[in-house]
Amino acid sequence: MLNPPCRLGVLTSKRWLARGSRDILDQLHELLPITCILARSPAHDGNRHAFDAKTAVILRAHHVDTVLLLGYLHIVTEPLLTAFPNRILNVHDADLTLRDVDGGPLYPGLHSTLDAIMAGESETRSSVHLVTPQLDAGPVLVRSEAFPVAPFVHEAATRGEHDIVRAYAYAQREWMMRSTWSSLAADAVRRLDFPALRGAVA
Repeated sequence: MLNPPCRLGVLTSKRWLARGSRDILDQLHELLPITCILARSPAHDGNRHAFDAKTAVILRAHHVDTVLLLGYLHIVTEPLLTAFPNRILNVHDADLTLRDVDGGPLYPGLHSTLDAIMAGESETRSSVHLVTPQLDAGPVLVRSEAFPVAPFVHEAATRGEHDIVRAYAYAQREWMMRSTWSSLAADAVRRLDFPALRGAVA
C-alpha cells in the first residue's frame, strides 16, 4: 500500500531567491506539489530558537508534514527539528557520502563546493540528506551524478590564484544547482515517503 502524498513545505532564503533561483522552485513544483514556500531570514541579533518555533507554527498552519531546505542559508534548531522529526530534508552542494576520520561530513557548510575543489577533488556532487542537530551530518538519501572539475582550476589553486578558483567554484555550484537540485529534491522526498527506499543512495 502506498503512503499518502506528503504535504511539502519549502524553506528558502530571500538572498537565494534574489539571485534568480526561483526557476528551480518552479521546476520542483512541476515534479512534486508544494503546499507552501517560506522565504525567511532570521535577524542577526534575534533568538534562533524563537524564530524556528515561529517558523514551525507557520508551516503547521499550512498543514505541512515534510520540510525541504532549498537554498536555506541558516542552521535549523531544536524547535523546528522537534516539530518535524525525521521529516526535514536539506539540499547540499557537496557529496556528503565523503566522510572525515571522525565520520563527519568532509565538506559541510556554505562553501562546500569551493572547499572540495581546494582540496583537490576531481569532481563534485550535490546531496540531499535528513537534517539532524549536527551540520550536514544526517543520513544521505540521494546524491547527484558527478560534475567534473576542470584540471586548470587545480593548477590555479596551486599557483595561489584564489580569485579564479572562487569564480570557478561559484559557476560549478550553479551548474549543479540548476541541473539537478529540483529533480534531486523530488527524488529524496519520494524516498522519504517510501520506507523500502530509505537509505538507498544513488
